[in-house]
Amino acid sequence: MCAYADKWLPGMEKDDDTLGAALFLEKDYWRNLETAVANGIGKAWKN
Repeated sequence: MCAYADKWLPGMEKDDDTLGAALFLEKDYWRNLETAVANGIGKAWKN
């Protein structure tokens, strides 16, 4: 969890709010990447 805080919010104090925000950002990143990959695969199969 601290690695996520270092990745997304470097230099910020590692408290509950920071760790929660970092976890949210990490999950949101992967969710968006999953959507982008699915859309890319869909476009590739369409043509």
